[in-house]
Amino acid sequence: MGFSIRTLDRSHDLRNFSCGTKELDAWLKNTARQHQEKNISRTFVLMEDQSPTVVIGYYSLAIRGLTLKEALPQNMKKALPLNVPAMTLARLAVSLEEQKKGHGERLLLDAMTRVKTVSSLVGGSFLFVDAKTIKLSDFYIRYGFTALPSDPLILCLRIADIP
Repeated sequence: MGFSIRTLDRSHDLRNFSCGTKELDAWLKNTARQHQEKNISRTFVLMEDQSPTVVIGYYSLAIRGLTLKEALPQNMKKALPLNVPAMTLARLAVSLEEQKKGHGERLLLDAMTRVKTVSSLVGGSFLFVDAKTIKLSDFYIRYGFTALPSDPLILCLRIADIP
């Protein structure tokens, strides 16, 4: 069984997607395509190759405004300008029936790879994520993200540290 991650388009059936968080479901169904059309963010969907319209999970990437160097963890501030360019993993969700199967990791690693590629083309120092809960922040910490001193739910990763 193979899987693919592609840019969200009109062929993807979003009606039955449910990850257990109403806000994430509603955003995918009502906002993701609008944001793509306006170049606000880009959403990528995971699907099984045999069911190319059924969304298993998704993530969205967006440009983050310049971040003050002083907001970063102490070990990340060295040799940076006052403000640093960054990107945001704005959303990441997996459908309820597909959770606990490694799809969250698959989506996160794909997002990190895309961010590294984009950074090599246009610059950008960090990838941020705004976790919704401490449990979710622990998920990101396992992949090298570090919480900001001011808020344990905002995490960052140096793009240069992405393998």
